[in-house]
Amino acid sequence: ASVTGILCTQPRRISAISVAARVAQERGEELGESVGYQIRLEARRSENTRLLFCTTGVLLRRLATEPTLDSVSHVFVDEIHERGMNEDFLLVVLRDLLPRRPDLKVVLMSATLDAGLFARYFGGVPVAHIPGFTYPVNELFLE
Repeated sequence: ASVTGILCTQPRRISAISVAARVAQERGEELGESVGYQIRLEARRSENTRLLFCTTGVLLRRLATEPTLDSVSHVFVDEIHERGMNEDFLLVVLRDLLPRRPDLKVVLMSATLDAGLFARYFGGVPVAHIPGFTYPVNELFLE
């Protein structure tokens, strides 16, 4: 398997694409260079891609063929509060993988989550609270 380095899961296909595009833009490069995405049946990535945004299902399928994720150093699971069967199963697989890959860094992210539940599930791991900002939203209607 090619070296990816960092995987970041997104719960939806459109999120994987749009976040990857934004990060590539922020880095001043084309999507598919060092930053790419992979969703079912579609990908923008290259041999130079080191940060790959993907859906939870794509990561689960990758784990079936690369069970120890040897080419990955970090896994970010974004929007973890949007729990579904795939997300919960991914957490089981990652927790079981960590004793075999103690160098693998797993980061669970959520803007709305009570992190205690997940910290306990992963054995009392550290929790970082990063203050955020809310911005006013204007709703515009055509009629």
